Amino acid sequence: MSKGQESLTRTEHKRSEQRSKKSKVDKILNILIAIVSILIVLNVVTIFSDDDKEKEQADELVEKQDDNKNDEIEDTKNTESNSGKNVASAEELESDETETQEGVNSDATTDSKIIVQASNDPTVEEVIVNPEWKVTPTKQVGEHVSAYEKGHPDYEEKLTTFRQAVGLGENDIIFWSVKNGGSADSSIAVVSTGDKTENYRIHIQWLENEGWKPVKVEKLNQSVGAR
Repeated sequence: MSKGQESLTRTEHKRSEQRSKKSKVDKILNILIAIVSILIVLNVVTIFSDDDKEKEQADELVEKQDDNKNDEIEDTKNTESNSGKNVASAEELESDETETQEGVNSDATTDSKIIVQASNDPTVEEVIVNPEWKVTPTKQVGEHVSAYEKGHPDYEEKLTTFRQAVGLGENDIIFWSVKNGGSADSSIAVVSTGDKTENYRIHIQWLENEGWKPVKVEKLNQSVGAR
């Protein structure tokens, strides 16, 4: 082989090696470009995905805030409604308490006027005098005649006055005796409740041109039968 041919062969071999190296470099570059492209795509996808998540979280936050506002509004309405009911209930309760207290005060005033005294009589538990006792208006005209006959106007007015003194109805009282109290203008009756558990001796007085009025009531501490 001549020197010229040998030199040519070396040159071609060298070029072949250069082409081979260039081809390898191109492949490596292509691979790197592909990798970079993939990374870029992944990064873009990640960014959009993060944006979607952030938007979703923001939407959820707004929705929660709206729900909380609605709950607060509803709670406020309920509170106002309950407050109104409580105020109304408090006013009704105060009104009821006031009425009750007025009733108690009225009863206490009436009771406070009643005079209860002890008695030296061993058969008498206590003596009761009530300044609020009223006169039984008489239907009699002319001179007063004290009578003890059933059906006589004066006698019937006496019975009405006796019942009034102890607060018993016509069907809730038993009359054991009705008699003169020492004059034509006074009378005494011994009575008991319908069940005979309480016994009283009642004194009444005639007021001219007015009628009979209770004077005092003696509550007896013994049975009527032993009087």
